[in-house]
Amino acid sequence: DVDLLGRVDVVQPASFAVMVGLAAVWASVGVVPDAVAGHSQGEIAAACVAGALSLEDAARIVAVRSQVIAGELAGRGGMASVALSEAEAVERITAWDGRVEVAAVNSPSSVVIAGDA
Repeated sequence: DVDLLGRVDVVQPASFAVMVGLAAVWASVGVVPDAVAGHSQGEIAAACVAGALSLEDAARIVAVRSQVIAGELAGRGGMASVALSEAEAVERITAWDGRVEVAAVNSPSSVVIAGDA
């Protein structure tokens, strides 16, 4: 159902399952990372893969987190990944000061902006 793809409480648990599942596939063929990292929901998957959280606890966190986001935050804002430096992004969003901000710096030429929808 295409409508389900717009629901954070459906997409985030599915994304988590893919992340942890891929790590398990790699581990099954002997590829085990020395370190793991994640951003946002990826932090939960990384903690699970690193052994800091059990699969059950991590899945529970993802489920509850996505339900809270869906119930409390969905539709109240937006995010966009843009191919700009942080300085360029800050310069371009000054007209929406206080309503839009740089939410994440992914690389020297890629940031995420977020704010009111």
